[in-house]
Amino acid sequence: MKRLMLSLSIAAALTACSSESPQPEVLARVGDSVITLDQYQHELERRAALRPGYYERAEKRQELLDYLVDQQVQLDAAVRAGIPEEPEFRDLYHRMLIQRLREKRLDEALASVTISDAEVLSYYEANADQFGRPERRQIAVIRLSRSARPDAEADQAQREQAEAAREAALQLPDDVAHFGAVAVEYSDDRGSRYQGGVVGWLVDREQAHYRLPEAVLDAGFALARPGEISPVIESPEAYWLVRLVDLDPARQQPLAQVREGIRHRLTRQRAEDLENGLLEQLRGEVTIDVNAELLDTVPIPPSIPPEREAAPEERRPPPLPGGVQGDDDPGTAEN
Repeated sequence: MKRLMLSLSIAAALTACSSESPQPEVLARVGDSVITLDQYQHELERRAALRPGYYERAEKRQELLDYLVDQQVQLDAAVRAGIPEEPEFRDLYHRMLIQRLREKRLDEALASVTISDAEVLSYYEANADQFGRPERRQIAVIRLSRSARPDAEADQAQREQAEAAREAALQLPDDVAHFGAVAVEYSDDRGSRYQGGVVGWLVDREQAHYRLPEAVLDAGFALARPGEISPVIESPEAYWLVRLVDLDPARQQPLAQVREGIRHRLTRQRAEDLENGLLEQLRGEVTIDVNAELLDTVPIPPSIPPEREAAPEERRPPPLPGGVQGDDDPGTAEN
């Protein structure tokens, strides 16, 4: 059992030969274990495929055999030390088995999965908003702040200034898409006055948040053509003008452009569904009988106080002696 667990989890190619099966050709004996010619040949072919020409020299092939011998020496020592019976090792081994089972079952299931063109089209139509960009509009503003103190005369003067700014903007040349110099002269919005009043792009307000007052946003969305200027807009803090600088219509990616991306997405979704249903399928393949009365007799172990729980670094395995990082694998060293 120890040899089976160790060979399955760490080095299946290095297991000792069963006495009940036909005796293979033995390439090397390591204590009571053997390395067969078939095992060596399998490993040689696997590595040679990754590094063409590397094992043409006899010394490199000898290095590979030495590596396999060193592996077997360590595996046998691990068995003698009782490592396969350690709870932590068994837990790791079981997790590896489960992971490999899931991979095999899912690979087999996914091999038969096909996503039809009809499924792709259905997803495209049902999720059209994912494959398009909404209309967006670039606007410019002029802002004239109102006095914080009630002063009807000063407020009227500010409104007249806003009307004058609108008249000046209407006289701008056709090639000036924003408020140009008019913003510099009239606007007190420091973030935009030297940019022709341009404040950026507006999209669907349900998906975005803006610092501009609602009335200003309404005016920006109401303008139909680039160059069009709103009437003077009144908010509690200021008088405003809005100009539509540019209009970028909504765009939809054609199905041909996104078909393979949708197919990949649906395949991944199908894989997730298969993985989620795997445990239920496995449970259905066996009979499960739980002794509830015995379960009730299991004592509850005391909890570990948080301050006594080991830190993550304390739970790590100790480093190998002498600063060794791993085996001297001839298949990974460059020569």
